[in-house]
Amino acid sequence: MADMNFFSFLRIQPFVLEAILLQGKRPDVSKLIGWEFKGHNIGLLPRLGRILKFKKGFVSFGDEVIGYNVLVEQNSPSEPWVALPDESSPKRHGFFKVYPAEFSPKHNLYPNALLLDYSKGGNPIWDPSRVLRDYLVQPFEDNDDLYLGKAYAEIFGKTIFVGFFVLERYNKSNFKI
Repeated sequence: MADMNFFSFLRIQPFVLEAILLQGKRPDVSKLIGWEFKGHNIGLLPRLGRILKFKKGFVSFGDEVIGYNVLVEQNSPSEPWVALPDESSPKRHGFFKVYPAEFSPKHNLYPNALLLDYSKGGNPIWDPSRVLRDYLVQPFEDNDDLYLGKAYAEIFGKTIFVGFFVLERYNKSNFKI
């Protein structure tokens, strides 16, 4: 497992991803701040929705850590993650607050994870990302650049599994809140 990389995660069966998620450690949030990570969704729903590639960024805002998603070109995983509409003015959306999942009274399925809570990200009421709750772990103790996540949607009081995703450090963030 230690020789796994970003692309290895795209080929792993869901039950193995779940085991890795359960055994992963909570990321050190200070190592996320100031960076954007290339991301790839894993699973049927993201594939059907044709939303496979994305970037996630993390910034500090006072005492809190806020994150965002960047819309990227949906090209092949072997091609670069190109921000849309362009690199100089990327579309940032789907904002979330970052905190340890164990501190959430309702969303603590993985207490060893960080929770990316889109309901607390200041997204407009009509933004569908408001229903998302992501769990994020660091699969390998010696790799601060690779992360595994699991996304859920909270709809009408029910928590529904959306899919897994993998993140890898990609570029410095220039986003200012």
